[in-house]
Amino acid sequence: MKLDEQSGRIINLIEGFTGREDISLKFANQIEVALDDCFPDDNFMQDTVVMLASYCPGGGKFLYDEAEMIARLLLVKKKLEMK
Repeated sequence: MKLDEQSGRIINLIEGFTGREDISLKFANQIEVALDDCFPDDNFMQDTVVMLASYCPGGGKFLYDEAEMIARLLLVKKKLEMK
C-alpha cells in the first residue's frame, strides 16, 4: 500500500475516533499500529503512538482520555492532509 493510501486509511480511522463513532481501546490500537507502521521516523507521529498506547476511555492516572486523544488526532489528521 502506498503512503498516500495508508494516510487516507489513517485519516478514515481518525475520523471514526474523533467523530466518536468508536472510541474503544481496540479502535485506538488500530490507529496506533497504522501510525507506527507508516511513520517510524516521524517524532510527532511516534509521540502520538505513545499517547495512543496510554489511552483509556475515561482516562485515569497517567492515562489519556478521549478528549485528549481527539485533540491530538485532529492535529495528526491536519498534518496528514498537508502531505
